Amino acid sequence: MIVQSLRVFFDSLTQRIGAVSTTDLRRAVWVVLIVLVASLAAFSGYYYWDRYVHLGDKSPLERNIEHLEQVVQENPQDPEARVALAEYYLNEGAYQKSLDQATQVLALYPEHEGALLLSGVAYIRLGQPEAAVDPLEKFVALRRDRPMADADVVLEAAYYFLGTSYIQLDRLVEAISALEAALVINPTDADALYQLGLAYHANGQPEAALECYHDAVRFVPDFADAYQGMVESYSALDQSDHVAYARGMYALSSQDYETAQAHLEYAVRTLPDFAPAFLGLGLMYEKIGELDQALTAVQRALKLDHDSFVAQQALGRIQAAMGAQD
Repeated sequence: MIVQSLRVFFDSLTQRIGAVSTTDLRRAVWVVLIVLVASLAAFSGYYYWDRYVHLGDKSPLERNIEHLEQVVQENPQDPEARVALAEYYLNEGAYQKSLDQATQVLALYPEHEGALLLSGVAYIRLGQPEAAVDPLEKFVALRRDRPMADADVVLEAAYYFLGTSYIQLDRLVEAISALEAALVINPTDADALYQLGLAYHANGQPEAALECYHDAVRFVPDFADAYQGMVESYSALDQSDHVAYARGMYALSSQDYETAQAHLEYAVRTLPDFAPAFLGLGLMYEKIGELDQALTAVQRALKLDHDSFVAQQALGRIQAAMGAQD
């Protein structure tokens, strides 16, 4: 019950934040949860409210906003109250209000880390990547040389947002540097890998972009945006057979199984040694209930790539489903 309610809480925050792209949806929630310790208390209150309080009552989030607004009015020089209020405003999608609070903190405390990060994210949500760069760069400068910087997940988030801002500003070399720094901290960050792929592609490096996209889908197999990125990079390299694979995987991720089947069947005919195409075809057959064909395709994928965790998982699922039919 607690886990389910926590997911509902995360989904609610995700919808409120209104991220710029699908890859930012997850990121927007986690930055807020990472920055301030108030999130745990917020969840505890939310769970009680969701479980026991009648509909129509104010949620803890609404109550906390009102309380913090009152605290700020009574103690306008308290930076922590303003930063906490800025966090709540950001959660609610009130980006300008969040920015206003963070800006007032920075006027008195220019190196307040919470205010710097929140202002950077608020600028991004307001569609102002150029304005976001300065506070995010300052935040990174304050934290990057600390002893535990290579394990600093908040720093990783700042690098990520800085990188995406640089991409929007066509500062591609800087974007690549920032996103690579993010991946030093968290090499499994599929969103950062995808954004790095975008930066490499825009910088005229489609081969490097493809490496990033393929790494991203190893962690998030249904990452539709990454497959669309592959379409563009493979097209730039004039590799039509691989384009068919990428189009098929994009269709599969979009649950367009008829289109996925056509592209992926073509891809395995023309790329007989390309494991991802066989894996994709196996996943597609699994989705439409053709388990015998799914098993054959996934086994071929594993023969070509013994270490594919996604293929290993798929093989287990398919064998279990076939066993249940016997």
